[in-house]
Amino acid sequence: MIIRFPESTMRQVKSVVVNNRTDLLYTTAWATIVYVLHNYAGIEGVEVPTTAVALQGSALAIILGFRNNSAYDRWWEARKIWGGVVNVSRSFSATFLAATPDLSADERRRVVYRHLAYINAVRIQLRERPDEWVDIEPFLEADELETIERAKNRATQLASTQAVAMSDLKRRGVVDAFDHKKLVEYIERMYDLQGMAERIKKTVFPAFYDYFTHVFLLLFVVTLPLGLVKDMGWHAIPLCVAISFVFAILEKTARASEDPLDARSSGTPMGALCRVIEIDLRQMLGETELPLPWAVKTTRHGSTFLD
Repeated sequence: MIIRFPESTMRQVKSVVVNNRTDLLYTTAWATIVYVLHNYAGIEGVEVPTTAVALQGSALAIILGFRNNSAYDRWWEARKIWGGVVNVSRSFSATFLAATPDLSADERRRVVYRHLAYINAVRIQLRERPDEWVDIEPFLEADELETIERAKNRATQLASTQAVAMSDLKRRGVVDAFDHKKLVEYIERMYDLQGMAERIKKTVFPAFYDYFTHVFLLLFVVTLPLGLVKDMGWHAIPLCVAISFVFAILEKTARASEDPLDARSSGTPMGALCRVIEIDLRQMLGETELPLPWAVKTTRHGSTFLD
């Protein structure tokens, strides 16, 4: 998730130009070609009615608006899901620790750490980063680690193990029926949140939205200078570049938001949220040697983000 763009206005302008240099170059070249053909080559037919271009631009604006709203809905839903992960993690741990004051410190720690392993397993599976499985090793005992390594869905296996552990505590009389019910409900809620996140991850944004939006944008960029060159002369060149740039940025904004659980600077900061949960839960255990907050990263153009 991008926190802020570069503070320097010049760096902001530079990053925008560099990231969109190809689009800017092609748009400028095409508008210049149309102007030269119309004014110096004497080709009067290099024009289309301005009304047609205006109608096309209006239709494209509606399409881009719909696509951006849909992409933002996916981004916001992913953020709400992980906000729920934070809340349920705190509630589960607080309830468990309050209900088991007589349980040994090692057993209490094992349950809480298993939950930390679970949320990190969800993160790793959603990001599809198998090299990060080492991140959960500090949270699990050797026997549990060996068991989940054989599982196809390691997060689900960890949640199942946690549910079995809660039932074992009830059988031993460590927790009563009421607390057991609450703890199991928290685990079920985590299952729901995991499934909702997996739904976003595995349901790709419809390809035809992406394809036809790009086709309509390209058509608009091609016809725009044809509609402006007769009335505006050379002024049509910078105006076409500016208008086309606005529409192109809207399309790129949607593309950057439509897959919020991918490993990108605009995605949901799952790593940072897992670290927040880890700090909170380890403090609940009374630990004092806590990890640092998740490090803020910087893009090559100076924007800062959390992943």
